[in-house]
Amino acid sequence: MRMKKEKTGQLSSQRHSSASNYEMNSQSSMLQDHSDEYILELFEKMLVDMNLNEEKQQPLREKDIMIKREMVSQYLHTSKTGQNQKESTKSAVMYIQELKSDYRDSQLLSCLESLRVSLNNNPVSWVQNFGDDGLALLLTLLKRLQEDKDEMLGVKCQHEIIRCLKAFMNNKYGLKSMLESAEGIPLLVRAINPKVPHMMVDAVRLLSAICILEQPENLHERVLEAITEEAEKQDIERFQPLITGMSNHNIALKGGCMQLINALISRGEELDFRIHIRSELQRLGLRKLLGEVKSIENEELRVQLTVFEEQAEDDSYDLKARLEDAKVSKCNTVVFEILVNTVKDSKAENHFLSLMQHLLLIRNDYLARPQYYKLIDECIAQIVLHKNGADPDFKCRNLSLNIEALIGELTDQKSHKHSFGAEDLSEDSFWTHSKEDKFENNELFAKLTLAFSSQTKSKCQPGTDEKQQQKKKVKELKVLDAKTSQNLSIFLGSFRLPYEEIKTAILEVNEKILTESMVQNLIKQLPNQEKLDILSEMKDEYNDLAESEQFGVVMSGVKRLMPRLQAILFKLQFEEQLNNIKPDVVSVTAACEELRKSESFAMLLELILIVGNYMNSGSRNGKAFGFSITYLSKLRDTKSADLKQTLLHFLAEACQEEHPQIMSFTDEFIHVEKASRVSAETLQKNLELMGRQIKNMEKDLETFPPPQNDKDLFVEKLFVGTAREQHEKLDLLHKNMEKQYTDLGKFFVFDPRKISAEEFFGELNNFKTMFLQAVKDNQKRKEAEEKIKRAKLAREKAEKEKEEKLKRSKLPDMNTGDDETGIMDGLLEALQSGAAFKRKRGPRQAGTQWQKST
Repeated sequence: MRMKKEKTGQLSSQRHSSASNYEMNSQSSMLQDHSDEYILELFEKMLVDMNLNEEKQQPLREKDIMIKREMVSQYLHTSKTGQNQKESTKSAVMYIQELKSDYRDSQLLSCLESLRVSLNNNPVSWVQNFGDDGLALLLTLLKRLQEDKDEMLGVKCQHEIIRCLKAFMNNKYGLKSMLESAEGIPLLVRAINPKVPHMMVDAVRLLSAICILEQPENLHERVLEAITEEAEKQDIERFQPLITGMSNHNIALKGGCMQLINALISRGEELDFRIHIRSELQRLGLRKLLGEVKSIENEELRVQLTVFEEQAEDDSYDLKARLEDAKVSKCNTVVFEILVNTVKDSKAENHFLSLMQHLLLIRNDYLARPQYYKLIDECIAQIVLHKNGADPDFKCRNLSLNIEALIGELTDQKSHKHSFGAEDLSEDSFWTHSKEDKFENNELFAKLTLAFSSQTKSKCQPGTDEKQQQKKKVKELKVLDAKTSQNLSIFLGSFRLPYEEIKTAILEVNEKILTESMVQNLIKQLPNQEKLDILSEMKDEYNDLAESEQFGVVMSGVKRLMPRLQAILFKLQFEEQLNNIKPDVVSVTAACEELRKSESFAMLLELILIVGNYMNSGSRNGKAFGFSITYLSKLRDTKSADLKQTLLHFLAEACQEEHPQIMSFTDEFIHVEKASRVSAETLQKNLELMGRQIKNMEKDLETFPPPQNDKDLFVEKLFVGTAREQHEKLDLLHKNMEKQYTDLGKFFVFDPRKISAEEFFGELNNFKTMFLQAVKDNQKRKEAEEKIKRAKLAREKAEKEKEEKLKRSKLPDMNTGDDETGIMDGLLEALQSGAAFKRKRGPRQAGTQWQKST
């Protein structure tokens, strides 16, 4: 019986095989009757139904038409055979029913594994039959499992659902359905769990693929928003799971996390957005992790690291350009114009206008207005420069601003009380319970009195001292007024010398005692000669006079006191005056000689003249024979066509490269800087004053009385002859200086009467400084250009190598109606190779555009 059954089965199989062969032959013969265009149309449908990506489809398209006929024939036969064998293949509807059956544990896991295989192997039509209903069931199941605390099998099932979603999204229909689902992206974000590395790898890769899609717009923002909301639910930093994943030993997980990081950053059009995200990641420790990852030998990781670093470098260049454009930020008008241009024709314009109107309402108070502006400035700074490196949450009104601390800083700082009264103390105060009496000590007070006698009020001891103090107190002024007496007493107290010793020092012209400051104060504080004469007649009442009047009595004994003091002061100041005037005269004279003798400076002037004539050719200034030296400082006002350098920078570069001998003129201008600080008018006045003082001394000497006694050495020590000789020499030097400057005016064709030496040499010194700075600027510019050139060559080389090594995958267009397949495979391949990160640069800031236009 068994043999009979086997034989029957073999016959049945043979009949089935022959029927199939007949059907194939029949189909082949039918296809031979159709045109090539029809076959190619069927061939394209076959490729779509086979769920192949573009890279795998291309080799098949290149095959001969006869082979394509055979392939289409075989495919039609296989499809029909598959439909007849329902017992070996589940339909999409059956899977939907099974997912609705609320399977648990291993049974559910088996169903999901089978579903994944079917989604991968069946044509797009099968996926469409599974459709939105099947997707909704998968997402609902994933959400339930994520909320369920049962770990092991639940996690495996979650991972299998993620893999099913990947297979479902591997064609345009499935991907579009997933993106239209409200819960699709948030549930994928919830699967970013560093505790389950293998599931997290698939989740971050799928999210990365979603981020780089160009349609619908701003998918990366949806992903970022979902990441942010999930982090708020878990009360963690939003990128902490990615940083934790980067710390994991799983290399695939490290690569997946870097893919998502690059995808989020690269899709941002605004520079501020990219810098915010990058800063937030680095604040969480990404910089340190990148250093560790660099040591890992893995091609995928290397590609992702290269993408991250290249984009960071590009953004740093953009930021540098923005900062260079902001150099005008010290000009209020320009900054305001930039701000207006930034918000113009945008939704922010009305808010900007409102802000300006509110600023107009600030109270017009000289003291209050700066406080208002400081508070507003601090608030804006806290908002714009947010601590976590990210924009504030504009969805809610919660904004962390430390207003109280700011207002505390703005309150008027009143002077602190250095002592407290009883009314200032509370019962709990330290000072209420302090017992300072235990430190009372006569020896301590004596030391205080000795050290701080001018500040400490010591108790009067009974006896002679008390009587003397009382005696001093009752002394009344008889000649001097109170103010003169007080000033004189303060002066005498500061020197603490016996009056007779001061008198002797004046008679002897003792320069060890008589300092310039002391003599100046004597001239200023001494009473006039009339009062001194009155005091000289009160010698018998000396002990009854006040201290200041006693000093006047002593000083009245010096004949011609005030002329003596004036002469002594001149003697003390003469050397200093000489040292102040002479170097200035020498500096101007030497600077004049340096200018006339400098060959390198002469060559520079010739070069500037030829350049100026060339630039002005065709105009009335085009055939100039010379130019004013004051024009040198205006060379930097002429800018190049690209506004990158000035005429001064151009000349500095020409001198350095073609005429290096000119560069030495800055070293030859040794005295120009000193000469630029010399005021010829002040110099003239000081010389004339010195001459008048010497002349007055000579007149006084002619009428001066003979010495009062042996100590009177005034006439002997008077140095009128030496002073006159020194002044005459200095006057000759000054006249020579004036002649040199006059000759210099003729040499460089300027009027020395209209342009002072201070102005002329000031212009030259400014030019020297600007020229040296231009040389430095040129050097920096060349270094920067060389660096940019090297970086550009390196990038071009890297791009060329990358293009040769990796095939760039084209991102799918979600707006077309065709059923493109292999989409997810292509996206993941583009991410892995780095081709997906060819970001288009966003527009430059409006302020920059405004500056360039102006």
